[in-house]
Amino acid sequence: MVDRAEFLQSIRHRTRAGKYRPTVAPDSVWTRKDSPWEHERIEDPPARFIEELEALGGHGRRVGNMEEAREYLLALARERDAKLLLRWDVEELERLGADGPLAEAGVEVAVWRDLDDFREVAGSADIGLSTAEWAIAETGSLILESGPGKGRTVTLLPPTYVAVVPVQKVLRTVPEAIEKYAEAGGLPANVCFHTGPSRSGDIEMSLVIGMHGPGDVHVILVG
Repeated sequence: MVDRAEFLQSIRHRTRAGKYRPTVAPDSVWTRKDSPWEHERIEDPPARFIEELEALGGHGRRVGNMEEAREYLLALARERDAKLLLRWDVEELERLGADGPLAEAGVEVAVWRDLDDFREVAGSADIGLSTAEWAIAETGSLILESGPGKGRTVTLLPPTYVAVVPVQKVLRTVPEAIEKYAEAGGLPANVCFHTGPSRSGDIEMSLVIGMHGPGDVHVILVG
């Protein structure tokens, strides 16, 4: 079994510009015929993240503070006629302060720590709410880590998913994210890259949105 150090080294090797080719087949899109490819310079990572997310069918909004983020969430809950919101049990969402206003608007809030049967609750929730460890500008992706209070089903089962992310956590590229973990000494137990709404073309090559996860994805960048 490959240990974490070997895994990270392999990823770094494969993501170095112009240093790795997974195939030499002449008709392969990976086989470059010109100069080595390099990442373009992303001058405004938050703006680029929103652009890429929306190109995938997601929704991005940059706000100045947590109050504006809370208002966006409340408006979305009303628009979706939500009855139940399930959220992570993390400090950032406590600071968001949305539980009370949501309850006043008729939306029940379930917090991960309070659940006896989290799968049943997650399966019946209208909105899942979490934070993210990082966001990647070049792909419009979120990096989510599991841990205490961070149930994966919160981000997978509700049809609408919302992530609240500080702008300082928006990285430019995937290799930059890999380096963050390398500098930290390795990967946590579970890391997931979420890129836009869930989509699948497995059935007769027909693209279906929301097949294996939320089809309605919103990312609020705060700051």
